[in-house]
Amino acid sequence: MLTGSHVAPTANDGAFISAEIFGGDHAAATSLGELLDHLLGGGVRIQADAGLSRFCQQRLAVIKHGAEAQSLECLHGLQAMSLVLGVALEHPRDELSMPVLADVAWHFHVQLHAVERWRELAENAAGLLENQRVAGDVAHCYVSWARSIGEWPESESPGPGQ
Repeated sequence: MLTGSHVAPTANDGAFISAEIFGGDHAAATSLGELLDHLLGGGVRIQADAGLSRFCQQRLAVIKHGAEAQSLECLHGLQAMSLVLGVALEHPRDELSMPVLADVAWHFHVQLHAVERWRELAENAAGLLENQRVAGDVAHCYVSWARSIGEWPESESPGPGQ
């Protein structure tokens, strides 16, 4: 089953594993990326997931471990698809149809991008965990940027430590 609005090309489209899947179509690369980018700071890619900097050390650790787990889950899914596809190709009773192969190729593409993005999120969270001074500097810049675009409320009264 395909997710999102993507429909895998069929043999009738004249494209089996085409540039639409592996290059021209950014849906796989951006769906998870866009979601995380919006959750972390406004939808435009901010350097090294700067929106993570607003979280405390405990939450960063949970995000890091969760992102690592998601990356491994995607990798295990790729391995499983690869094994099933290998068996299907070694013992063909019926030829796999072009739409089925295009769908498998699409899912590989989506999962590869997901592995990369979850890994990147985990690495960025780890970097902020390891260097709290840098995390503070990034958080300050992030808050200033978020306020400038109206996504961080201006405080009426100074909060603790301000």
